[in-house]
Amino acid sequence: MTLGLIQYVLGAKRLSGIGKKPAESGVQVQSSETKVDYLTMILAVTGGAVGAALGFVFGDAGVLSALFPCVVGFFFGYLLGTTRQLNGEELKRVLVIFILFVFSILFWMTYEQAGSSLTLFADRLTRTTLLGWQYPSSWFQSVPAIFVIILAPIIGAIWQKLGARQPSSPGKFTIGLFFAGIAFVVIAFASTLTGAGRVSPMWLVIVYFLQTIGELCLSPVGLSTVTKLSPARMVGLMLGVWFLSISIGSYVAGLTTRLFEGNDPAVLTRAFGMFAGITLVAAAILAVLTPLIKRLTPKAA
Repeated sequence: MTLGLIQYVLGAKRLSGIGKKPAESGVQVQSSETKVDYLTMILAVTGGAVGAALGFVFGDAGVLSALFPCVVGFFFGYLLGTTRQLNGEELKRVLVIFILFVFSILFWMTYEQAGSSLTLFADRLTRTTLLGWQYPSSWFQSVPAIFVIILAPIIGAIWQKLGARQPSSPGKFTIGLFFAGIAFVVIAFASTLTGAGRVSPMWLVIVYFLQTIGELCLSPVGLSTVTKLSPARMVGLMLGVWFLSISIGSYVAGLTTRLFEGNDPAVLTRAFGMFAGITLVAAAILAVLTPLIKRLTPKAA
C-alpha cells in the first residue's frame, strides 16, 4: 500500500485533469446521474426500517444486531427505486448483476469460513508442531495470501492463453463455486479423522489451495463483469452492490460459526458437509443458468 501511494504521488503529473470537475479540466461532460426522487428515498428508508426490525428481532446482540440489516435494507430499497428508471436493455444487465450477486453471497459465505470455522479447526483439531517446535494456529491465515500471490499470475496467464476460448463470466463464477465446494468436501472428510486426534496441517493447506483457485476465478471476474454490465450512470452504485455481496457473505459466515461448537467429529462433518452441498448445488444451478445469462448480455458475457 505504501509503495502504491508513493507511485501515485510521483506519477500524479501524468494524470493531468483526470478526476477533476468538468469545469476545471475543460472537458465538457453531460451529466448522466440517476435522478433520485422521493419514492426512491421512501423505499430506501422503508427498507432500512424493515432490515433493522428483522435484525433486532432475530439477532442476539440487541441494537447492534440491527445495524447491518438496516444498512442492507436501506441499500436494497434505494436500488429498487433506482432501477425503476432503467430502460429494457439496462434492466436486463442489472438483472444479471443481481443474479451473480446471489451466487457471490454464497461463495463468500463459504470462503470467509477461513476466519471462523476453519480457524477453529486449525486451533482445536490440527497439529501445530514442526520438528518439535510449536507454532501459532493463526499462522494458517497466511496460507491463502501466499496462494493468491503464487496462483494469480498463473490463472491470469491461463485466461490469456485461452483467449476467446476462455469461459464466460458466469462460467468462471461456476468454476469458483465448484472449487469452493470441493474445498469443503475435503475439510468434511478431514473432520472425520479427528476422532483419533489432531490431523495433519496439509488438510488445511489443500483446502486453502482449492479456495484460492475459486476466489481467483470469481472475485476479479465479478468486479470486471459488474463494471462492463452496469449502465454508465450506475457503475459506482453497482460496484457497491458487488461489495455488499461480500459483506453479506461475511456476515452470514459469522452467524454460522455456532454450527461448529465443540469438537465432535460428527457435528463438524455435518456442518462442513452442509457448506459443501450448498456451494456445489449453487455451482450446478449457475451452470444451468449460464446460457440464459449469456442471452441477456450477449455483448458482455
